[in-house]
Amino acid sequence: MFFNSSIGIDINSRRICAVHLKGAFKGVNLVSESRCLLDESKSRQDRQSDITDFINGFIREAKFAASDLFIGISGDPMLFREIELPLAVKENLRTTLTYEIEKYIPFPSDDIYFDYQMISEDKASEKLKLLLTAAKKEALDEYLKMAESIDQGVSGIEIAAAGAANYYFYQYPEAHGPVVIVINRESGADVLMVRNRALLYAKSFAGSDDAVDALLAGGRLSQMRDVCIGAEKAVRLVLYGVRDIEDRRDRLASEFQEIITADISGGIPDHASIPAFGLALKGVRQVPVQMNLMPVGLRKKPNRTGLYVMAVLAGLLMLSGVLWTGSLFIHQRQMLKSLEAESARLKAEVSVVEQMASETREIKGNLAYLRYLRPGNRYLIEMMNELSNIIPQTAYITEFKFSGNKLVLYGMADSASELIPILEASPLFMDVAFLSAIHNSREGKEVFRIVCNIQTPQ
Repeated sequence: MFFNSSIGIDINSRRICAVHLKGAFKGVNLVSESRCLLDESKSRQDRQSDITDFINGFIREAKFAASDLFIGISGDPMLFREIELPLAVKENLRTTLTYEIEKYIPFPSDDIYFDYQMISEDKASEKLKLLLTAAKKEALDEYLKMAESIDQGVSGIEIAAAGAANYYFYQYPEAHGPVVIVINRESGADVLMVRNRALLYAKSFAGSDDAVDALLAGGRLSQMRDVCIGAEKAVRLVLYGVRDIEDRRDRLASEFQEIITADISGGIPDHASIPAFGLALKGVRQVPVQMNLMPVGLRKKPNRTGLYVMAVLAGLLMLSGVLWTGSLFIHQRQMLKSLEAESARLKAEVSVVEQMASETREIKGNLAYLRYLRPGNRYLIEMMNELSNIIPQTAYITEFKFSGNKLVLYGMADSASELIPILEASPLFMDVAFLSAIHNSREGKEVFRIVCNIQTPQ
């Protein structure tokens, strides 16, 4: 109902009041309000024509055709009855009432229109209590005929007091206790009796301020309350458009638990628009007082624009959720592929590092092996390191042999005789001598064979 729009039309003998409301997320917005005085000297047919012309003109000015439209009429010809029925008939209440209504209404069932509102349900006693409202067909036929001439159709016809009661619950949504509502309007005063969020009784009094004074004076209002609600003081009295009650407040305070001089809200200009506003509420939000006397077959089908809009929004929300989930899944898949590619690259690098580490371990093992190959008490690695340091670049060793502490070197040099003092100067070698005579190679190098002993540590 968030985006529905609705029209409430309050019709009495003197004037018409129309209110156009539109539902919104934050509540209800008043779109427009209009009223028209009726010429009481005209014939009924002419007055009906004026009413339909005004309603159709109000619709055309608003430039919409999909709204619900509810008409409120005087409650004087209505009959109200509180009745109890077995809980078993709950699923077929209207059918049951159609056959049983003559027990509660003093008219033939074919001569009336009726509606009902469930008040309470007692599973322990298997009883349900409901409020039955009925009116003779002749009292509504002129409005049904009028509805046929309204361009967009009519969603319901009910008493204007039902709209006033729903306006009260619009202002006080948490209210549940019994309440007496008095509305002072330019044409008179309306009195409503409400209990269990259901309208029990409504009465209109002509005479404006005089009518209100008569109601508030002499305990008449309390007498009406006692008949409709019961003789209890825990009843709230709500006054709309009633001022200057200070001289009666003390007496009323002894008859009612709470007295509220209520202000109007919702943007309406004055108290005369309260019933029309409450009637229009029925099309844009859930209201507690339900009382539609228009035959079901003649009612305009409920406006489902708001439902369609909500369905579209819900579909878009679901679609966006699916798209978001899909994009998230795709993004995660892309991230997973990226991570897998990075993992493969790192594995290749790790493989290279592991191979290098393996080669390093192998070299370290070889070095360790060489260190433990000892000629006497010297490590072979130390002997080789010493030779690489002291042998000049003009000489090189092609072969060496060692046994025990004796080392034999084979090689070539530019001057082999220079090697003897170099080796003897090393702390590692001693007893250095040529093992054979020096001879020249084809390259002009001196070929030598040198023998020496390895120094043993002291």
